[in-house]
Amino acid sequence: MPNQSLLGSSVIPLRLVFLMWLFFFIEANFSLHFSEYGIWPRSAVGLVGVFLAPMLHGDLLHLLSNTFPLLFMGALLFYFYPRIAGRVFFRAYFWTNILVWLFARPANHIGASGVVYGLAFFLIFFGLFRRDVISLMISIVTIILYGGVFYGVLPSDPFISWESHFGGALVGIASAITFSDKKKIS
Repeated sequence: MPNQSLLGSSVIPLRLVFLMWLFFFIEANFSLHFSEYGIWPRSAVGLVGVFLAPMLHGDLLHLLSNTFPLLFMGALLFYFYPRIAGRVFFRAYFWTNILVWLFARPANHIGASGVVYGLAFFLIFFGLFRRDVISLMISIVTIILYGGVFYGVLPSDPFISWESHFGGALVGIASAITFSDKKKIS
C-alpha cells in the first residue's frame, strides 16, 4: 500500500497545473501570446511546443477542462504507482508531444489534453493488463469518470487537436503494456 499522502502524490501534477495557470494569467493580463509557441508539426519552431504546449491554453474553459482531470489522474498515478509514476508522467508529456510534432496535421497544437489522455489510457489499460484488485478498481473509476476519452481520439472538431488525444492514448496504452509486468509498482 502507498506510504505517502494523496496531497504529497499531487506535487508533480500540481506543479504542471500551476504553470498552466501562470502562463494563462500572464497571457490574459499582459497581452502576451505564448500560445503561438505550441506544437507546429515538422517545423523547427514547433519543437519548442514539445516542451511548452501542455502549459498553453486557448481559453478558460480549455484550461479548466485539463486542470481537474490532470490533478485527479496525476494524483492517482503518483499515489498508487509511485515507482513508475514519474516515467509514465514523463512519457505522457513528452512522447505524446513528439508524436504530435511528427504526425499531426499542420496547425498549432496547444493544451494538456494529450497528457490527460496519456494518463487516462494508462490508468484504464494498466488495470486490465495487470489484473490486480487495486489496479482494476482504478481502471473502473477512471472509465466511469473519464470514459468519454474513447470518443476524443477521433476527429470531430477542427479546432481540437484529436492528434494530441490519439497520441496520448497510444502512449498511455504502450506505457501500460511496458509496466504491467513489473513486480514492484507501489
